[in-house]
Amino acid sequence: MRVFIFILLTLLIFSCGKGTKYNYTKVEKSKFTNLVNQKNITRKPNTTLDKKIFNNDYPIEIALYKNNKFYYNLPRLGDGQGTWYYRNGHLELSAKRKIFDMYLEIHAEDLKAENLLITFTDRFGRKVLKAEKDIQ
Repeated sequence: MRVFIFILLTLLIFSCGKGTKYNYTKVEKSKFTNLVNQKNITRKPNTTLDKKIFNNDYPIEIALYKNNKFYYNLPRLGDGQGTWYYRNGHLELSAKRKIFDMYLEIHAEDLKAENLLITFTDRFGRKVLKAEKDIQ
């Protein structure tokens, strides 16, 4: 019985200690406007010229377009397109792939949306990535 209680308490302590180190801030849709390319998506977007957010460590890059479409590039999995929309203080992105459907979110870490997070779940679990912006 003591072993069972010890295991239960250990699991409880470790599960409570896994808090997020990120600050999710709900912002108005207008705070994301500077991330959106003010043109419709093309068949093969040029992310060297278009605005994008990215994380080189994962790696992933995302370009948003005014017709609520987005382009993504995951060097390990390939690229593609999907749709995005604003909902409840953040952006939600989805894309259908042959093997699986992608669901991502872009969150602000501050009220001005200067610092961004990309969240999603992959085969290893939930991921939260700090995003860099290339919004020339």
